[in-house]
Amino acid sequence: MKARTVLALSLLALSVPACASRPGIRPSSPFSAEHALLFDDSVDYLSSLDDLGGRLAADFTTQLNSLSRTADLVAVCRIETVTVSLDPDGSQSIRLTAAVTEILRGTAPEERRVSLRVAQGQPGYNTVSGRQERLQTGSWILFVKWYTDSEGALRAHWHLSPQSPSLERRVREAAGLIPADGTERVVLIEDNNSTRR
Repeated sequence: MKARTVLALSLLALSVPACASRPGIRPSSPFSAEHALLFDDSVDYLSSLDDLGGRLAADFTTQLNSLSRTADLVAVCRIETVTVSLDPDGSQSIRLTAAVTEILRGTAPEERRVSLRVAQGQPGYNTVSGRQERLQTGSWILFVKWYTDSEGALRAHWHLSPQSPSLERRVREAAGLIPADGTERVVLIEDNNSTRR
């Protein structure tokens, strides 16, 4: 009897870490049509809003602000691998492995790798196809909206922008990580014995 109990508890203990390998990662809300416009499984190649003007700059600023505020994960990453494969229907899919180097907001998988996918026929496919070398050069700002697929697996809808100091600053401001005026906030916590900053 004791041997069965010990065996059952041992199996339970071994199964808990496997179930909790992605603690805190879950969709913050159902994936909507509005989300699909933002998290479009695509790459833009604009590293500076200063190079844009007029309506294009305003539209891109609006998109960047919305991505920064609604993403479940905002991170700086590098693209480690780009894999092209054939789907069962004969169309191509491109899979990217994003290695997270800095989390700006949200929670990344424990292994700090995010699998990104775009299929032929999707609007974002042409932003990735034929650009494997470019994608694996430099750093990117990754915006992820998690969703659960029909089989219950956690997946990412995503958008990538080239990382640059000016773009990262705008993302941090839009996400509320730094004030828009650029000032640093200092909070003093006083207790009876000391003051901490």
